[in-house]
Amino acid sequence: MPKDMVLSQPQGIIFIALFWLIAFFAIRLFFPKKITAITFLVSERTVGIWLGSITVAIAWVWAPALFVSSQKAYEQGLPGLFWFTLPNAGALILFSFLASRMRNIFNQGFTLPEYMGKRFGRRMEILYSFAIFVAQSYAVIINLTAALLLLNLVTGIPKQSLIVVLGSMMVSLSLLKGIRSSLVEDIIKAFMIAVVAFIIVPWSISAGGGLSAVISGIGGVKGTFGNLFDPMVAWTFGVPISISLLSGIVIDQQQWQRAFAMKTRAVKQSFLLGGLIFALVPITLGLLGYLAAAPSLKIAVSQNQLAGFSAVLQLLPTIAVIGFTAMVLAGLVAAGSSALNAVSSIGATDIYKLLRPRASNQALLAASRASMIVLILVGMAIALIPNIQLLYLVLVVGVFRAALFIPTILSLFWSKLSGPFTFFGAILGMTIGVPLFVYGSLVKNATISSFGSLIPIIITLVFCIIGTLYKSESFNYNKPAGDDSNKRKT
Repeated sequence: MPKDMVLSQPQGIIFIALFWLIAFFAIRLFFPKKITAITFLVSERTVGIWLGSITVAIAWVWAPALFVSSQKAYEQGLPGLFWFTLPNAGALILFSFLASRMRNIFNQGFTLPEYMGKRFGRRMEILYSFAIFVAQSYAVIINLTAALLLLNLVTGIPKQSLIVVLGSMMVSLSLLKGIRSSLVEDIIKAFMIAVVAFIIVPWSISAGGGLSAVISGIGGVKGTFGNLFDPMVAWTFGVPISISLLSGIVIDQQQWQRAFAMKTRAVKQSFLLGGLIFALVPITLGLLGYLAAAPSLKIAVSQNQLAGFSAVLQLLPTIAVIGFTAMVLAGLVAAGSSALNAVSSIGATDIYKLLRPRASNQALLAASRASMIVLILVGMAIALIPNIQLLYLVLVVGVFRAALFIPTILSLFWSKLSGPFTFFGAILGMTIGVPLFVYGSLVKNATISSFGSLIPIIITLVFCIIGTLYKSESFNYNKPAGDDSNKRKT
């Protein structure tokens, strides 16, 4: 076997199959009852604080985040890890107030596009549904491709085969119980992250010589990033990622679905606690990046995004490497399942139910599952394209998020917001922001890219403000969002 392979291909297949079986039987064990549309989409709105806080924190940890924390610590030391952790945790804390507000004014909702449609009209619902479908397609693709690198390295299974196998795992588990499948997968993922954070990371530090080795690497591999508030890192990495994460969570149907699945009184506390729980993940995994950067250890890092894995591979025995790989596999499957469930709620609520308002429970379940299958097929098809470059999809998703950031927040609090002005402001923000952000990224000009992510926010804010000058009546939050009296005022 190649040096980095710790499992043969047959062993790799058995490893993946065992994980699928564990997840399958866990889902059946915890939720044995027959499902309905409301259990499939929002778990009957019974999720409490502790399960809620764990699932929102863990759902926010995409497979790439399991690599990026140690990568940024390795590349940019203290400020790199700081600017990856702070806006990620801050996004969940911000969302706690938005989710709580949403449940107060739209308590029986299912999706963000559904609310925006009732607030501003059908075209806004279509815009949000399209943007979220693109964002969740990106979520499936990026989780597949991010985990492929490590799983291919460890098992030697060809990447194309892994895409088909892992995509099939995602959708087969999600089809079982919908959001409840995702909740169980989040718990499995949380357990595996805890094993790495509280066993493998301390073990690695001990094997590497203790905290002195970690401290010697906090300046990054170049040793020049010891300043926590390094202005260059703040502007070129901190600003873009903060905008991306804060705007990303605001239109993230994965988190909105969890908010709608919780008991109303548990929403705010779950997301606040979830933000604190999340922060532990990049901080602990980032320590592996500092180990990889420690000059005395001479860790061989072939690819920066695998810095943390490289430290484990070279410092610990095979069992620890398998544990780290299991965490990544759990992260991949749970994140993909979460994306599929997010789209299933839109497929049932914002598409099928509008076409057939009196759809039966079984018809809504079928529409939900069909939406999952469409998304996984799209994601796998794109991921299977040879030498696929995901840069353009990443950029488009980022600008979509930025353009919908302000309208989403203001729609929850500002009763005089104008539907037409808000809609066209979002469209204009996307139209100008996408080419600017793409150009800045292609020429590697961080300043242009940062402005490209800021401009959609500025444009939509200006249009929202102008719109209020031409709207004389206010939206009544005390009435249901779809109430006829509110429809006449938008």
